[in-house]
Amino acid sequence: MKKDITLRKAIPRDAAQIADLYQSVYQGDYSDPMMSETARLRAALGRDDYYWIVASIDDRIVGSVVYQHTLTGFAKVFGAVIENDCRGQNLTERMMEFGYAQLRAIAHVEVVYATTRTVSSAPQKLTANLGYRKLGIFPNVHKTSGYETHCLTALFTKSAFDSRFTDFALHPRLRPLFEIVRRECGLPAIPNDWIPHTSAENFSRARSALELELIHAPRLTKRRFDESKNTLVAQDHHTFFPFQEPNLLISSADQDVEVFCYFSETDKHCVLIGIHDLCNAGFADIVEKASVILQDLGVRYIEFIIRADESEKIEIAMQAGFIPCAYFPAMHLIGAQRYDFVIFSRSYEILNFRNIRLEGVNREYLNQYLQLWKKNSLEPEPACAA
Repeated sequence: MKKDITLRKAIPRDAAQIADLYQSVYQGDYSDPMMSETARLRAALGRDDYYWIVASIDDRIVGSVVYQHTLTGFAKVFGAVIENDCRGQNLTERMMEFGYAQLRAIAHVEVVYATTRTVSSAPQKLTANLGYRKLGIFPNVHKTSGYETHCLTALFTKSAFDSRFTDFALHPRLRPLFEIVRRECGLPAIPNDWIPHTSAENFSRARSALELELIHAPRLTKRRFDESKNTLVAQDHHTFFPFQEPNLLISSADQDVEVFCYFSETDKHCVLIGIHDLCNAGFADIVEKASVILQDLGVRYIEFIIRADESEKIEIAMQAGFIPCAYFPAMHLIGAQRYDFVIFSRSYEILNFRNIRLEGVNREYLNQYLQLWKKNSLEPEPACAA
């Protein structure tokens, strides 16, 4: 006879059991190091921005899923794990529904996103059953025992779409990607394409005298990042990447230019979280030179996001070899409006899609990504002449 499974919010004293569960199921291959570091996990369980759900039989934890949320009604759900003996009971779906209902009540969450693995179709089907919309794909985003491609999905309330900022022209090379998302989410059209209004040489790859160097000091990096957020200036190019904290700094000697990164030692995955630019060095120059430094460090994958209405930066990112792989409508609340963002990625390894299982429009996203990859990598446009 099966015993009843209880769902509840986790507490700090559950940390050791949760870590043991991840170790048992993933055998040390889970990409987030927090799940194997009991002290970090215990600290997260005590934070107000985490809402951690566990499933238990008597006092034994057999399932876990995590919500992390902001003060702007935005959240992510991740880290689903189920004890092998308890599979086949829709336990992940039940935990996600339980956690979302709680967050809607206590934090007024309007948008929740999840990334799904593609080694099987089950996670994609699960999020679709819960009403999540498919927004894009992250090719070869992680590498543990093998390459992993993940899909981006999100759950939206009506109020999130009602407050969405739409008064902008779309970069024309984003049009095919946006049209897939528009159909998937039932969004209104963005009728106009962006036309460059500055001289073409502004988009060519920069060759200035800016010099940057790598500083691998996590605590210093975090402190500088927190300080820079309080002294934002017009030249700050990029100051938002949700739920990531930097552990790596790329800086000029005078600290007028700082690039804040999260770098995973485990699978050489890197996220550009923020760019602070006091000397107006320029987005193109900074991204180009920071990417070279990261590649020399051994980074195999870089990711960052740009607001969809910032078409000049989008143009620069694509000329620097970054490819738009997902489009996230109504992602970030600024004032009273939610803004669309585009997720860009760049891989320094040969793409590998063995054993990938894609559901529905996720196959379209992969095809669209491969078309852009081919254009950027095999059919590059000549550098703009001055």
